[in-house]
Amino acid sequence: MTFMDFNGVRLQYESLRAEIDGAILEVLREGRYILGPAMSAFEVEFARYCGAANGVAVASGTDALKIALQALDVGPRDEVLVPAVSAAATAMAVAVIGARPVFVDISAEDFNIDPALCLERRTARTKAVIPVHLYGMPARLKEIARGVPLLEDAAQAHGSDASWGRCGSFGQAAAFSFYPTKNLGTYGDGGMIVTSDSAIARKARLLRNYGQHESYSSEILGENSRLDELHAAILRVKLRRLDEWNGRRRTIALRYREAFRELPLGLQAETGSSNCHLFAVTSPQRDKLRAHLAGLDIPSLVHYPIPLHRQKAFAEFEPARCPNADALCSRVLSLPMHAFLSDVEVDRVIDGVKTFFNRRPGLDASHWQEGF
Repeated sequence: MTFMDFNGVRLQYESLRAEIDGAILEVLREGRYILGPAMSAFEVEFARYCGAANGVAVASGTDALKIALQALDVGPRDEVLVPAVSAAATAMAVAVIGARPVFVDISAEDFNIDPALCLERRTARTKAVIPVHLYGMPARLKEIARGVPLLEDAAQAHGSDASWGRCGSFGQAAAFSFYPTKNLGTYGDGGMIVTSDSAIARKARLLRNYGQHESYSSEILGENSRLDELHAAILRVKLRRLDEWNGRRRTIALRYREAFRELPLGLQAETGSSNCHLFAVTSPQRDKLRAHLAGLDIPSLVHYPIPLHRQKAFAEFEPARCPNADALCSRVLSLPMHAFLSDVEVDRVIDGVKTFFNRRPGLDASHWQEGF
């Protein structure tokens, strides 16, 4: 049986080898590697793609979150609401600047931060909310945006759309990651803050570069967090293909949803047009299903096995009761999803999942639902 890639990093490069290699060689010939023309052009292009006025390219998605929070004047002892299910970076970016992440449970239907619980957990110290567009599915930002600045964690949502617009265009700012496995990823770390607030953009540019607008003259305390020219050149090539790749992902996701409709699986409720960064299903028999798929040489991963409020790194913060987050992390499984999956491979995944449940006649379609 042929090897199946869980993500498309390797196949994506093969499809664009000549263009990517050419873009890298052009940077090497130019001899400019930091804060150069490729980065500046990519900032403009990606901000425009997101429907924002400004892009500030930084060294990682984590830095994008951290610097955006600082640009929003979040600091020590401030509170920031974050979902209990996300990559650690969402809460880590809050903690490392001295603020306190306040963990909010997720919706059992769409797996994103619960807007009603956001209102309940707000206090006089709440300085911002970081809604995550988990797996690429838009969070319900209009329900969350009530008097507190929004910093969208759009690390998984390049090109996702909702009724309120494109992910990255609604909040005061948004943070993107260009980690290799993202829908738009480079071959290393990279990130960007997008915003239509010129004051936030100006401060973010200072913070990413030693507090400088001019060399050797620091206006404020800053750091070194810049997207280098090689990564920017690669990302410019890939950005031109992003809509095409997202379209293929959506086609695959639709096939999965239709195929699994009669199975006892939970699916993420659709709140907009996800870019289908990940396709997650839920089942109380998650581990057995994963082992079954592995036996068929079908890869799968768990995003995420431990909710943030239960991780040791955040033990010092106020404990949170997040039963939906606990349930999701015990049941969720990500299936292969990328633009280079063939129809034959999609059939293999579908058949693999179906054969697991067909061998268990006690489970029927009445178990299926949107959510857990």
